[in-house]
Amino acid sequence: MGYSQMAANAYASLDPSLTSATRAEALVFAKVTRRLEAAYADDQASATVRVSALHDNRRLWQAAAMACASDDNEMTPQLRASIISLAGFVDRQTSEVLGGSGKPQVLFEINRRIAAGLSNGAS
Repeated sequence: MGYSQMAANAYASLDPSLTSATRAEALVFAKVTRRLEAAYADDQASATVRVSALHDNRRLWQAAAMACASDDNEMTPQLRASIISLAGFVDRQTSEVLGGSGKPQVLFEINRRIAAGLSNGAS
């Protein structure tokens, strides 16, 4: 399944009559972030739980980068490039966390800020 399809599946569970696309994106970021934070807040969480949460976060960012790279994306080229760059940083930071040299809190903060920005821009 491609990243565009994964993103579509994530949004499919949201009733489109109840929320805008931007609000739906904010909700997806918030949900992934809560899961990631919970995995690291629980000292008894297994490595599998943490790796799974990190993987889902990475997939979310890969989907965001793919959406930004799409020719039909209506965001400004500068914003699209910034999000793609941020997705690259998230990917590298995720690898560092998985390798034991990175801090997951960096990922939490990035996601919270993106979710907040999306929420502020939602109609």
